[in-house]
Amino acid sequence: MTALAAGNCVFVKPSELAPHSSNVIAEIVKKYLNPNCYTVVEGGIEVSKNVLTHKFDHIVFIGGTEKGKIVARAAAEHLTPITLELGGKSPAIVDGSGSLDLAAKRICHLKLFNAG
Repeated sequence: MTALAAGNCVFVKPSELAPHSSNVIAEIVKKYLNPNCYTVVEGGIEVSKNVLTHKFDHIVFIGGTEKGKIVARAAAEHLTPITLELGGKSPAIVDGSGSLDLAAKRICHLKLFNAG
């Protein structure tokens, strides 16, 4: 997460649809990062609704369109800037004016760049 790398205090609410991954994230953050600056809160929709009642400096949401709309409405209540990544799965348009091989290489590179 770039916010962590940039030295910001970060609050993370992983998806309730991946509880095992969420638990691993929580354990790693708790074990290796300063709890005064970084925290992970786990839980379902009620936890998410509660989290969204608070004011943040910036919200980054990665997920589907319907939940993105909920996050955007909640952020608007506090005029909080948001970044939404709504599951577009890296769409790209390739026209006939360039090299198809080069376009394929660049698309694959960008698609996999943050894959871990």
